[in-house]
Amino acid sequence: MAKRTKKTPSANAGARLLEPVATVIRGAYRLAVFVLVLQVAVSVVDTGLHGPWSSPYVCADDPSTFFDLGDFGTGELPRAFGPLPGIGVSASPTYCTDHPDAAQRFYDLAGDASAALLLFGVLFLLNRMIQTATRDGVFTHRPAHYLRLTGWWLLLGSLAVEVVQTLTHAALLATLARDYEEWGLSWNAPYTLILTALGILAFARVLRAGAAMREDLEGTV
Repeated sequence: MAKRTKKTPSANAGARLLEPVATVIRGAYRLAVFVLVLQVAVSVVDTGLHGPWSSPYVCADDPSTFFDLGDFGTGELPRAFGPLPGIGVSASPTYCTDHPDAAQRFYDLAGDASAALLLFGVLFLLNRMIQTATRDGVFTHRPAHYLRLTGWWLLLGSLAVEVVQTLTHAALLATLARDYEEWGLSWNAPYTLILTALGILAFARVLRAGAAMREDLEGTV
């Protein structure tokens, strides 16, 4: 008969320390898995629904091109625009096609898929960290290991996603607009995600140091 494992007092204390974040992460991870499975089903089965993977339209905006729509509130703008007196309006074009080919569909989905993969990976690693911390305790090596993986995944993944989105967006625009060659114009470094990742890596080092101190204290008792 299999023995049931009991949580140690440190594990019980760790579980309490992780709330309510643990509940939010578990819920977000399960929701992400559900949405992923549902989206795949919608894309494979002809349900009549259209998700981001099965939309009949492919669009891309061109931030390198902009033009004035009116000379500072003189009333010469389309009815959709309503600036206050003395305010000018400018716009950038958005190109769309309702008959995208395979390459256009790939370019359109690659950016969203890379961002979704980054988010899913972060949720998966955080969920694993919470599981191990709840079972073994917060100041043990396995939670620190998963938290460290989360930091590196977020740091490198955010940079990779930005590169993928920039290149695929430019490649898509090149198939929709004439003479589009502004490959690097839409690049924006993900500073917030980079700083968050560095903070996670620093906290992972704190957990590793705490785990080592805990083992030393247990060895001296």
